[in-house]
Amino acid sequence: MKNLFLMRHAKSDWHQNISDELRKISNKGILKTELIANYIQFNFNLSFDKIYTSKAVRAQETSQIVQSILFPEQKIEVIDELYTFSSFLLDSWIRKLDNKLENILIFGHNPAFTEIVNQLGDESIYNLSTSGFAWLQFDTENWKSIIKGKTIKIILPKDIK
Repeated sequence: MKNLFLMRHAKSDWHQNISDELRKISNKGILKTELIANYIQFNFNLSFDKIYTSKAVRAQETSQIVQSILFPEQKIEVIDELYTFSSFLLDSWIRKLDNKLENILIFGHNPAFTEIVNQLGDESIYNLSTSGFAWLQFDTENWKSIIKGKTIKIILPKDIK
């Protein structure tokens, strides 16, 4: 059994006149990310074999907020290839994961994340919003052979009261 957890980066601060890769998250993004992480902590007993993040500053900041709440002792690995908006490239990267890993959490970007959720899960969503979290499960022992899995949970900030 393989579990893929995807969390889209928090809302960006567009007031900064800097490159896309260096853009930080907004105060609203921080609050929504904390809301989602706390919701996950109190409603699910999740553990991750590995945590990966895009090299974009906003993805790294999002991962650090979630880390402080869900897995403070665990290391986050920054992966250059995860700074992608392509579901094709993301899918290719996922399929190369070590088969010893069962539970993977990735922080990254749209439209790749929404497309992967729709491509690999059994529920369609219109958009994995900023700070959105998706959990997909695959009945296989090999990342290379994942096909349509089960969408276990999608958590969006607007859904938490």
